[in-house]
Order: sequence, then structure tokens, then C-alpha cells
Amino acid sequence: MKSFCITGLFLISAFTLLSCHEDDTEDPTNEWNYEFIGKPMGNSEVNTITIHHEDDDLWFVTSWRGIYLTRDGGNSWENHFTGFTPALELDPNNPSRIFVGSGVELYLSTDYGKSWTHINSFPRAIISILVSEVDNSVYVGLAWEDSEIENGIYKSNDLGETWIHYPYNVDAKGLIPWDIEEDAENQMLYIATEIWDHPEPYHPPFLRSSDGGITWEDISGSLSWHALKIQVHPLTKDVYVLTEGAGLYCSSNFGDEWKYLGNDFWLDFIIDKNNPQRFWGGNHTYNQSSGGVYLSDNEGRDFKFIGLNGHIVGSLCLNRNSTSLYVASYGSGIFIVK
Repeated sequence: MKSFCITGLFLISAFTLLSCHEDDTEDPTNEWNYEFIGKPMGNSEVNTITIHHEDDDLWFVTSWRGIYLTRDGGNSWENHFTGFTPALELDPNNPSRIFVGSGVELYLSTDYGKSWTHINSFPRAIISILVSEVDNSVYVGLAWEDSEIENGIYKSNDLGETWIHYPYNVDAKGLIPWDIEEDAENQMLYIATEIWDHPEPYHPPFLRSSDGGITWEDISGSLSWHALKIQVHPLTKDVYVLTEGAGLYCSSNFGDEWKYLGNDFWLDFIIDKNNPQRFWGGNHTYNQSSGGVYLSDNEGRDFKFIGLNGHIVGSLCLNRNSTSLYVASYGSGIFIVK
């Protein structure tokens, strides 16, 4: 997933209204050159950016107004899908296939986003999507909130023609699954959840499945708050979890135990697949935070601030060779770092 995420898209907008501020202090990270690409079709309220894994000039940007698409690296934009789109997923096994969730509806494009077909309606709003690298199964996570339906994941084994609901089988209700990630090598699935009304004591589940989503177990353990973003290290298969406010955690045993790494940012987090010692983080400007982009060159042991001071960095994405970093900044637009 993931696109996203990284509480995720809703918090970007809500906290912007509450606390958007400009920090005019000089940015000391002048070695990082941020090129401002602009606002897709004049819209600065961008949520996520996804770069196609086979074409660096093909970008998908989600927003409250729909999906913006560029085929020429941001020089021109198209809009073939309108409506709020909190979840967008490129099929890792088929470069032309894209899934999008808008409200309770799931749509599929098989022509790189030029046209869209409705494939299913769900009982609650779609908040996350995963397409498995292992068997091409499609997983859809719903924001259950106050629903009386047993919380769980929806899975399709036939690209959306039929669906099975697999319960999470946890006591907590009202779960919002902000991210779904896969460890394809070990065939593990992970889901980061928030409980919508934050009951006390507050300890939301962090879920793991080792049988393709059929059964789930809560491995939240020492995680101190709800998680927004999950990344699986491409070499070690360690699991990294970004929690709202509390910061970054790591597990080297599939989530059985967690190690706290620090609290430098909390809105988005990615691991560079080509240079896996390199981690990137995006921060909010809420509650006197400086926003901006953070970088670690030692697998998260230390992070440094590298720019975009005062900007909400809601989404980060690397191109296929990791030569450029793309930033979706809510309220500002799109930036590239080369």
C-alpha cells in the first residue's frame, strides 16, 4: 500500500485546519534541492503520490477531489476519476492494473488509469488496499467505526469478482486499518489499526496473519499507540511500524517483540528498496512540529531533518531506481528531490 498513508489522510486535513502554521526559520539542509512541480490542476490538497514501478513519468496523486494522473513527469495532468480516494494500489504483478477505493466502492483500471470499472460495494468506507505479490489476491480494509458488523478483512482470489470476509477475531471494535503490508518471502500479512473512538485504556490491535488473511492475531505488544504505516525490510524482513505521535518501532521476529527507535516524525515512512539502509520519513506541522522530510542512513538508528520546513509531508515515494524522491505536501503540492 501504499499508497496513503501514512491518522493518515483524515488527520492531514483535520490537523491542517486546526494548526496549519508557517515556520520561517532558515532551512539548514541546503544540500537537498527540492524542485516544486506544482499543484495538479491547481489543487494543493494532495494526499498521496505513487510512481509507477515501470515508468518514472507516470504518477498517480490522490486528493479529496479524485485522482490526478501525469504521463510526462508532472508537466501536464489528467483527471479521469473524481471523488475522495483514500486508497490506491498498483498491482505488482500487472503494470496496467490499478485498484482504487472511493467511499464504499471499489474500482479497477486495466489501462493505467485512463478508464475505471466499478467492481464491488462494501458495507463501510474503504481505507486500505493490498494486492499480494504471492498469489495476486486482493485485500480490502474498511473503516469499521461504529458498525455492528464483525470487524475483519475482505479478500478476493479472482481480482474482485467474488469476496470473502475474514474476521480479525479481536475484542476491539471500530477498527480503522490504515495500512496493509505483506512479507512475500515469509508469506506474512500485517495490518495497522486505530480504534475510531479511542476507548480507555487505549491499546489498538496490530494484526498479523500467516495463512493469507484467513486467521489473525494481535501482536501489538509494547506498541504504545495506533500505527499508521508498515514497512518490511527487503533484506532482513524486519518489520518497521510508524505510530502516530509515538514514532518508529522495529521487530526482528515478525512482531513477537518490538524495539523503540525514536520519535522524529509520524505521518509517512518508507524504506528504500534499492538502498535498504536508507529510510525516509514525513512529518506534520501539527502541535508545533516543523513538518518536512527526514532521512536515516543507518536503518533508522538516527534520523536527520533534510528540508521542506513548515510543510506537511503526507506522502513519500521513490522511483524505480531510487534516484528521485517524490513528496506530496498537503496544502502545497508536489515536490521532487534529485
